[in-house]
Amino acid sequence: MGNVVKHLLNLVAHKRFYNDSDECTFEEIIGHNDVKRILTKAIFSNKPVHVLLVGLPGCAKTMFLTEIMRRFKSSLFVVGSNTSKAGLVNQLFERTPKFLLIDEVEKMNITDQTSLLHLMETGIISETKVNKTRQVELASWVFATANSCKNIVEPLLSRFLVLEISEYTFEQFREIAVSRLTKEKVDNYVASIVAEKIWNELGSRDIRDVVKVGRLASSIEEVSFIISMMKTKIK
Repeated sequence: MGNVVKHLLNLVAHKRFYNDSDECTFEEIIGHNDVKRILTKAIFSNKPVHVLLVGLPGCAKTMFLTEIMRRFKSSLFVVGSNTSKAGLVNQLFERTPKFLLIDEVEKMNITDQTSLLHLMETGIISETKVNKTRQVELASWVFATANSCKNIVEPLLSRFLVLEISEYTFEQFREIAVSRLTKEKVDNYVASIVAEKIWNELGSRDIRDVVKVGRLASSIEEVSFIISMMKTKIK
């Protein structure tokens, strides 16, 4: 009977952590199937496995984090450039997240990066202020993104399973562009032209550029005009 009760309690805890969901399919993200598979295994591993997604802007790194944030209640999403050690530690004490999601972790300064080391290594967070110490033990998974590993301190980098996310092919890029823009009521043909011109004329692989142009242009002529202005600005 004791084992049955323990099993039921584990199921309750599982539902609480996982927002009544037993999967994370990343269905909104096109491609990157190998990354999806490994990241899903990490999410449901019995003990923390920390994962760093590395790739150029526009390759869906942030989308992986936001999908986890939407699926699981016990998540904390932060942006590296806006995160300080004191602020992060305070959030960890208050929220005690199962998943700590850090976008652009390489933009955290060195002191703030080192604040993650103890959490990832031991699961213990401690803080001392005016001779008062508080401490909490967390089983937290850290999932982070970075444009490159260049500015990440080696001790922190070594604690991650690093997955490199490749650039999209043009076909994938166009599929994503059409999917995103049609949700914003942009005509399919116009959306396809936006993707083609962003890719070929602007040389960009960032879906954010597609969204910018799609929101401004209501015709093919306007698409061409906006792209030409963006090219002038780059020069």
